[in-house]
Amino acid sequence: MPDRDDTSTRSWNRIADDWIAHADTNDYRNQYLMPRMLAMLGDVRGKALLDLGCGEGGYARELSRRGARVIGVDGSERLVAVARQRAEDEALDVPFVHANASALDGIESGAFDAVVASVSLMDVEDYDGAIREVHRVLRAGGEIVMSITHPCFSAPISEWVRDAGELRFFAVDRYFERTAWEEMMTPAFRAPLVRRHRPLEDYMAAPLGRGFILRTFIEPSVTEDEVRRSHRFRKLARIPYFLFLRWQRT
Repeated sequence: MPDRDDTSTRSWNRIADDWIAHADTNDYRNQYLMPRMLAMLGDVRGKALLDLGCGEGGYARELSRRGARVIGVDGSERLVAVARQRAEDEALDVPFVHANASALDGIESGAFDAVVASVSLMDVEDYDGAIREVHRVLRAGGEIVMSITHPCFSAPISEWVRDAGELRFFAVDRYFERTAWEEMMTPAFRAPLVRRHRPLEDYMAAPLGRGFILRTFIEPSVTEDEVRRSHRFRKLARIPYFLFLRWQRT
């Protein structure tokens, strides 16, 4: 039986309130990641979508405003409670379910046109189990549209090397280690997050093993307009922090 309460769900529940404040104002999330995910999804009117790892519900609410029928799922009870309240405050009909990504009990099989997993699947403890459940809840021909931190640049030892404050290059080591460790997301957080690293082949092997077909693979850079909006985005012109994939269930 899959574990509904693992190290990942406990970790996100601990930092839930700090994450909500962070997500509401974070430039990467609101000005870089969300626009790209919405563009990949395209016209969602009338589609049944599952927002996997929905957090405080920002993606789910926006997809609902665009005409989709959305259910949000998250392993953190606190995040689900906030997501429900925010949807209610906007008079949006978006159900939210407290469940582990690898144990989507109560979610109907074959019910969704697409599963949206925005920067969430790299954090799950049981990635293979999550892909198994995604496969189960998608209809034939349905898709999972996912983004993750780029595993080639998120190894346990990975950082910018600087010289007199200038970025020289990005160094990576221990890439092949499959590991988890605790780390503060930002200095403002009051508790650490459990971070995970898997090599890219693991992220590919699980969906391929389930018969998914890879339709889109994007390592996004950054536009000049985005750099003008946030100086932090300049780094994204040199290495990809994130990876976007679209898989289709056969």
